[in-house]
Amino acid sequence: MKFPLHLILAASAPITSLCYLPSLPNSHIIHRQSTTTRLNYQPGGKDDKNSSSDSSNIWSVLANTERWISDTLDKSNKAANDRNQKLREEIEKKAKMHFANDKTDKKDGGSDLQPQDNPYARKEVSYVCETGDELCMVVGGIFRRVREARELGESHGKSADLRMGDGPIGTMRQTNVVVIPNCDEIAQFRTFDTLVQAINQARRRAREFVVKLDKDENQSNDDLGKDWVVAINCAHLHPQYGMQTPEEKLASMKHEEEEGEVDLNLQEYKKRRDEARRSPYPSLIVEVQSTPPPDFGAAKVQTEVKAVAEEAKSDDDVTSDDVKKLEALFGMSAATKKADDPFYDALGEAFGNKQIAAQTPLSMAQNWVLENDPAFNQESSTFTKSNTRHVDAAYEFVFNNLAMINAQEPKRGQKSYIVFPKFLPTSATSFDRFAGQVSNIIRVMPSMKEKVVVSTFHPEHVMASTRCPVPVLVITWK
Repeated sequence: MKFPLHLILAASAPITSLCYLPSLPNSHIIHRQSTTTRLNYQPGGKDDKNSSSDSSNIWSVLANTERWISDTLDKSNKAANDRNQKLREEIEKKAKMHFANDKTDKKDGGSDLQPQDNPYARKEVSYVCETGDELCMVVGGIFRRVREARELGESHGKSADLRMGDGPIGTMRQTNVVVIPNCDEIAQFRTFDTLVQAINQARRRAREFVVKLDKDENQSNDDLGKDWVVAINCAHLHPQYGMQTPEEKLASMKHEEEEGEVDLNLQEYKKRRDEARRSPYPSLIVEVQSTPPPDFGAAKVQTEVKAVAEEAKSDDDVTSDDVKKLEALFGMSAATKKADDPFYDALGEAFGNKQIAAQTPLSMAQNWVLENDPAFNQESSTFTKSNTRHVDAAYEFVFNNLAMINAQEPKRGQKSYIVFPKFLPTSATSFDRFAGQVSNIIRVMPSMKEKVVVSTFHPEHVMASTRCPVPVLVITWK
């Protein structure tokens, strides 16, 4: 009996070895390669220097920033300890000159004076990295951090009101360090400084807005945390912090010549202050503080009045307002109900009662723009909607939309309609000021200041041609 050659080779091959048999129909090559786990971060040491490759490594960026802040605080604590040591020596010297004994010296706290630590070292600090490389996305991320800080402060107030009486109510304070390593547009300090100032100016002007409160929402939350004061501060750090331009240096030299004298101590103070804010990467410090309201005894009185009002009102009482609501409800349902008999349809049309079709705020804005905006282009225009009532969330939504549309290379004359049905619906002036602050922030952004124009439509606008049923922010691309 004869056997094929490939079967003989397969039978004679060792079991543990790998072989290649080209004549077998299901044969294949088996490769075994040694693989290693890939690390997405580099631990790095204290001697590592910042480079362009580190900016893409989130963990290295956060580690370098945290190490720099720790070293800066250590230097500050060391300087404070040196000052305390000099203070102790001066107190001891004065005590000896006045023939004071050791007991009096200790009682006054001269020899037992302990070095005071920097208060910032004891605060709760968190570090986050904003990885966006496009400035609009970075600005949207900054407002997102502000919104999250506000929500954190408000939630602290609500939870404190829920556990009121169980223990002491304290002030919540937290600091968030937002590191922005990848955006090349803010590599220069003046650009970043102007941008942060414009953002803070927009936040301050928001105090003047007329905001409409939702009664149903306030009643559902039972006014928890309403009287708490939530304060948010934004400061910035930069590798070139405080560095003057040639024009600024010339102006400072002229100012010194006019005064005729130079304060060396003031110059040294300014130099150290600027060096303490020169972080490895552009960063934003968002600090939130939630403070309880002052107690003047009014809370107890309001609680008693509310309890008396709830006891006086019975569930079985029917007021005239309830009757009117029921009449309006049943009358509307009868007028809008479509009958099977065409006689009732003709009767309803004769008296002007038509069937009501539900419309969303977005569809209302689209229909109005289609009829009243001559520059509307159905092929290139876009519509987006946000149900936010808060200013920081509105800014975040606007700049995130700008970043999204800018990434798609918009055409000249393209319009973007951003619908805000619940944001400033009763004040056209406040909505115009909001649009003005958006324009001010865009003007300090090098890549966007010549690209877009911001306008508004509002139901309370003084001009009938821009009186839209819902507030709309219009962005026109140049």
